Amino acid sequence: MSPAPLRVPLAPIAPGLHPLPPDAATYVVRVHRLREGDGFVAFDPERAVEADAILASVGRRDVTARFGEPRAASLRPRRRVTLIQGVGKGDKMDAVVRDATELGATRIVPLIAARSIARPGADRCERWRRIAIEAARQSGRGDAPRIDPPADLVAALASVAAAATGLCLAPAAEASVGARLRALPADAEAVFVVGPEGGLTEEEIDACAAAGIARARLGRLTLRTETVCAAVLGALLALSDDGAG
Repeated sequence: MSPAPLRVPLAPIAPGLHPLPPDAATYVVRVHRLREGDGFVAFDPERAVEADAILASVGRRDVTARFGEPRAASLRPRRRVTLIQGVGKGDKMDAVVRDATELGATRIVPLIAARSIARPGADRCERWRRIAIEAARQSGRGDAPRIDPPADLVAALASVAAAATGLCLAPAAEASVGARLRALPADAEAVFVVGPEGGLTEEEIDACAAAGIARARLGRLTLRTETVCAAVLGALLALSDDGAG
């Protein structure tokens, strides 16, 4: 079985002979040591398109590739999934963005909750975007999730579509995540609200309920905030078969 072709994020993608941007050229030639005539797949995570490409020339200053006709990316999430994630300390949000991308989230809203210790500014979004694109490349995904600027709960809930089906992760909830997910319509947009360290306050959980986002518990164990994302999105992925197409 031949290995999967190298995937390289590029924007925009157009058919024909084009020079590679410096970062892409370094990635292709120096990191992966591709030579003239070697092929790779270029993908634009913003437009969710991809194209086959062949390395045409490798010079001291310029690296060029010949691109085929762009096509819709072959692997994208089938369902819209929004993760409203309480921002944790340190690099915890980095891990959340990486896992959420690999597990099919289409939108990530960093939540500044009442118990949030870390309160990053909008400038962190660019870093999270780079992490999401790298996670998309590694996992074979042809797009990357939209990452909103950090927001409080009122703004985050106001941005959720009325037709979406939401779950607020709360340890004391009567209904389980599994039961809620099994009742989720196959084509419904899903929204998950996850608190930071210390969880959401009762007032925040009540605000979610008032917005139509039902509370649900995720097992009997207490998970770290950055683990909840992988657990709940992994469960959704498993119940949705492969979650992409």
